[in-house]
Amino acid sequence: MKILIYGFGRMGLTHFGILKGLNPEIKFTIVEPSKILRKLLKQNIKADFYADDSTLKEGFDITLITTPPFIHLELVENCIKRGDDKVFVEKPFGGFTNINDNSFCDSKNIYIGYVLRFNPCIQWVKSNINQENILSISGQYLSNTLVSKPSGWRNGKFSGVLNEVGSHVIDLIQYISGETQFEVLEVEKKSVVSDIDDIVKAKIKTKNNTSISLYFNWVKKDVRKPLFGLEIKMKNGETYSIDQQQIKYLNPEGDLINRISVTDIAETVPFYLRGIDFTKQMLDLLGKGDKMASLNDGLAVNRLMNKIIKHENNIRR
Repeated sequence: MKILIYGFGRMGLTHFGILKGLNPEIKFTIVEPSKILRKLLKQNIKADFYADDSTLKEGFDITLITTPPFIHLELVENCIKRGDDKVFVEKPFGGFTNINDNSFCDSKNIYIGYVLRFNPCIQWVKSNINQENILSISGQYLSNTLVSKPSGWRNGKFSGVLNEVGSHVIDLIQYISGETQFEVLEVEKKSVVSDIDDIVKAKIKTKNNTSISLYFNWVKKDVRKPLFGLEIKMKNGETYSIDQQQIKYLNPEGDLINRISVTDIAETVPFYLRGIDFTKQMLDLLGKGDKMASLNDGLAVNRLMNKIIKHENNIRR
């Protein structure tokens, strides 16, 4: 099996390590523009290294694009022209500005890297609740990630709390609810440290009148460890409260009916790095890819983010 990786930062290295652990026979090719990084990597990693893809003419079994979002579209087009079998693009695919149909990407084998859907708690919810009975969903992500003003592309339209982490939660809401058409009702955005969105709050309604509320904040100083969470209210009054570690199932009065820990439902994996979610994601990529976020899933996330960002010009300090 031949695998190409574009970009060898934190995510490129993570996926490489997992894939190599799952299948030591994979032949890796890495495109990394940094001459210094290529020199260091050649001393420690067995792979073919290139500064760009101009001389790569034969297709690959799998290509992973782990570059900044502003170059995603160009690289995906290169993959399609070359005839790569599967293409995995780290989220968000091109950022919130990429909302077109991307007709040149018309392929069922293009996947977007929303890894949280592989969390065992999310998989349990996906399998055990009836999406037609969902009344409302609240999603949040809180952290103290941004403590100083970022530079370069991370202080522009391809970054921000919505692009970087909010997109994960939006993907989960789409994945669990099956909804991809949204009307944005209210939005509050604040720039605190960066020049873009550091805090985003939004109220949304789906085509089927499911109420959605979002709260993303990566400059929350009283948060020691990043917190992700969903609260799903059902039409019968029951509630599922979900994070990465557990599911709490509550009756209409708010009393706990059941608590399901991730340790109760997690499956073993043949190779572990940075959590079971990442390994499950790469196993799915090597397999059928039936749990991966599709190209259309990724574009639906982008379209909602675009509506949120453009809903009134109310970023304020």
